[in-house]
Amino acid sequence: MFGYVKPWIPELRVREEAAYRALYCGLCRTMKRTVGRLSTLSLSYDFVFFLICRLRVSSETQKTTRRRCIAHPFRRRPMTDAGETGRLAARISALLTYDQLLDDLRDRGLKKRLRARLLLPIFKSAKRRANLPDLDAEFRRCLDSLDSLERGGNPSCDAAAETFGSLLGAAFSYGLDGADARVLFEIGRHTGRFIYVADAAEDYEDDRRRGNYNPLVVSYGGRDLTPEEKNALHTSLLLELKALEGAIALLPPRRDDLSEITDNVLYIGLVRRIAFLKLSPEEKKDPGFKPEGEKE
Repeated sequence: MFGYVKPWIPELRVREEAAYRALYCGLCRTMKRTVGRLSTLSLSYDFVFFLICRLRVSSETQKTTRRRCIAHPFRRRPMTDAGETGRLAARISALLTYDQLLDDLRDRGLKKRLRARLLLPIFKSAKRRANLPDLDAEFRRCLDSLDSLERGGNPSCDAAAETFGSLLGAAFSYGLDGADARVLFEIGRHTGRFIYVADAAEDYEDDRRRGNYNPLVVSYGGRDLTPEEKNALHTSLLLELKALEGAIALLPPRRDDLSEITDNVLYIGLVRRIAFLKLSPEEKKDPGFKPEGEKE
């Protein structure tokens, strides 16, 4: 389900792209040092977005240095050390990955279950090193609620999306208080709701063919969606982005690379991610077609 929340790189300026890549590589290095080398198997763009949002309310100073790594052994690459905020991102990523792997063991797909069995020992160790029992309890509560909706065949996509949104809201706001906690919770909540509905829409065909739970498949009876229904889904996702925009606007005002990257994710990256709901079969086959959100 992860990998949705990322910028559209061609629309970033050179310095913004460099800052984003340095944050990504820096988070990778922080994960290795904080929760174990193999924990980087769970590194995703979504947690770079988490890191950026947390840094926007943090007073920490980030330090960028050039280093080598296993993936790039011959050329030093810029890596940003985000301090305690980066370490928290690494710990939460490990915790969430472990809990999701536990859920994958109940999945109908053989490949997903095998992957979970292979990775669980790695992330059991990472979870222990993360040492966030209170947040783990909240994650389990949300994931158990999702499992209950799945086992009951609940047709409400909104109920499942709200549960997943609460999970990410708890992650984004963890350790904060006051206005910062409320703002980050709403950013996480609307991000989670968007991810869940967009993922359900994208997996509609596969899930109905394989018999996997998908609230949209249950709601629409597993039939082909009409263009009007796809357009309605697209509109609902744009409205979720509008709510996310309102939450992000409450972050401390600043115009720098971090806020420019956030704007790119919101106005281009996520909009492009759901463009498939607006494409006709002919447009999908046209290599020259530019989906919504992509500029000439």
